[in-house]
Amino acid sequence: MTSHWLFQLVLLAVLLAWVVGAYNRLVRLRAAILSAWEQIVAALVKRSEAMAAVADAVREPLVAEAATLQSLADADAKQRAAADGVRQARARIADVSLWVTAEAGLASPASRLRALIELQPALVHESEQGPQLAAALAAWREAEPRIQFARQGFNDAVDRYNKAIHQVPTRLIASPLGFRSAGRV
Repeated sequence: MTSHWLFQLVLLAVLLAWVVGAYNRLVRLRAAILSAWEQIVAALVKRSEAMAAVADAVREPLVAEAATLQSLADADAKQRAAADGVRQARARIADVSLWVTAEAGLASPASRLRALIELQPALVHESEQGPQLAAALAAWREAEPRIQFARQGFNDAVDRYNKAIHQVPTRLIASPLGFRSAGRV
């Protein structure tokens, strides 16, 4: 009879060790997602600062384009708010989708501003704001590949996490312990 209890106790200990190990693995994978998201946010902040510097540098010469500058500022603020929502919600699919939508909404005013500047090269080469504008445009261009690289890292982390929570036997504990699928960007 004692060997039966001993066997059950060992079996319970092994099962408990597996549950703790699986839980800790899922926590590490979720932390990797949040860390990867922070890399995106850091690149977004740099881009946001560069866009604001560009907008400030061209505000006077492009006074007729005040609506474009305002729509750029509004879209950037919306995108930053959505990025904060992703962080707070631990990369839930719905929140990531909101950020992707906000990021897409930023593309049009950003492209319009870049096109306006390209159509007026004197803004960069002949105005007194030219050196500051050139530096801000360079910072903006440098931020874009960083964002893409950070997005790839985030998507890789999301894929590893989602794969882990959907594999059996981890799937049996993932949902009851609050692990939900994360969204890709």
